[in-house]
Amino acid sequence: MSNNSGRDLTHNLILPTLLFAVLGGMTWAVRGCSGFGASAGCIFAGVTWGTAWWFIARDPCGKQSRRYASGWIILALTVGFGIAGDRGWMQWPHFFNNRLYTDFGKEEFVPISRAYGFLWLFLAGVPWAGIGACLLAWCGSGRRTSPWQWLLRVACGFGMAYFLGVFLYNRLPEVFLPLYSTIKERCHDLQANPNLRKLVRDNGEGMWQMGLYLGFLVFEIARRDWKNVKLILTVGVVNGLGWALCQNWMWAARLWPTANFNFWRSWETSGGISIGIAYGIAYYLVNRRLSDKEIATQESRMAGQPSAEVRRGSLAPAGLRALLPSLYWLGAYLVLVVLLGWLATEIMTAWYACCFALVGAAFGISYYVTIRRTSQEERAHLETGWPAGNPNLERWGAYTGLVLGLGLSVKNGLKGWANIYLGNEAYWERIFWNVIGPLMLVCLVALVARLLFRPAPRGFQGDVFPHAYRLIWLVLITQNLIAQLITGPHTSWSEVAFSIYYVLLFFVSAVIIYHYQFVKVHCSPQESV
Repeated sequence: MSNNSGRDLTHNLILPTLLFAVLGGMTWAVRGCSGFGASAGCIFAGVTWGTAWWFIARDPCGKQSRRYASGWIILALTVGFGIAGDRGWMQWPHFFNNRLYTDFGKEEFVPISRAYGFLWLFLAGVPWAGIGACLLAWCGSGRRTSPWQWLLRVACGFGMAYFLGVFLYNRLPEVFLPLYSTIKERCHDLQANPNLRKLVRDNGEGMWQMGLYLGFLVFEIARRDWKNVKLILTVGVVNGLGWALCQNWMWAARLWPTANFNFWRSWETSGGISIGIAYGIAYYLVNRRLSDKEIATQESRMAGQPSAEVRRGSLAPAGLRALLPSLYWLGAYLVLVVLLGWLATEIMTAWYACCFALVGAAFGISYYVTIRRTSQEERAHLETGWPAGNPNLERWGAYTGLVLGLGLSVKNGLKGWANIYLGNEAYWERIFWNVIGPLMLVCLVALVARLLFRPAPRGFQGDVFPHAYRLIWLVLITQNLIAQLITGPHTSWSEVAFSIYYVLLFFVSAVIIYHYQFVKVHCSPQESV
């Protein structure tokens, strides 16, 4: 192996995979701890992975040499994992013990093949990691995406989710519910069979998310964006296999019957490592440096032809026709903001979700008004649909992801700490929301003002994120402090063991991040990572 090929393998496969794996080992273990769980815990992991991917992929200059290096990746993985976490899955691990519980409290179950355990853990693992990969793929599309295509992309995902997770699921229960022919009568009496009620719910949510994943994938296949397809498939399939092989660590109690250890958190950390490995392999397959020829080809594809909406507006008055591209983009943006606001009600009160959505909408409308005063060449940046094409919009995506991801992580971490050491988790959650929620809103409003009143100048070719190294350290330190905060009490050896484990993972990730920063600063462009 030559030095160049060895260097390529190290910086594009080994180190990224190791980094994402150790971050997953810490964040996914925290995901199941006090204060977290479900979407809240997945957001904790998503913002950490998103910031790490963005940092190691980006070049400290205006023009990027990797396809997936946009600041929007931080928000994409934060939201993607948040969506994926909104589901249950506690019924499937028992399949590995040949038990389908109808009432766990009464130890009532029917025998079931272990094969169903492998099947449903695979079906869980694919979209749990894959939905984030779908949104990550949107940050580096290889083809120009017009506003109507963005809306069609979202419609494909949610349409397939409804078709598979609601329409087919309700009409073909024998396909989606294990042993349905055997337990059919019990399924019609869910009050007396509480675990079957949970199974019906969990399987339905699993199919809904699989539909979301498949719908987004089908859109990329239809438009023949093969790198996006490879990214989405790699992450989904690799993690599906990893989760199935881990078996929720149900084998651990049989292997070490006298051990007094937190096997469930061991499963969580191995599940996070599996996701990290999936993203590391995908990084190598789709995000290596592009050659000059590849960059030129991609830029020509992104330039494309005027969109159908613009062509149809050719009879409009000249002033309106010049503004149509940005007007269409504003419409698509506002639809996405409303959709995210609706999804956010799963992890925060409706009032806060509305406030965050209103701030996002206000930025879009204000930015549109600003665009009206610029030249037609500047407005063309919006029509390309390339997220990294405009430095101000890229900053909006990156910092919004950081504010939401870190803000929610800190709030949930403090709530978890209070639950362990003070009790009354619900009371403390209200207290922390009343402090951290307004601070998050203030940060977003300040960000809007900064981008509108002090935007990057026209034709800006410098480093969009000159403080990127500080940002990745902010995320690493914050998330690891939270991990230590909610790992306790330290009178328990199993908690101490995980506390030490998190410290070791932190040092590994810190060394890798320092290495990437050193190479970015001190190596020539030909030698850099």
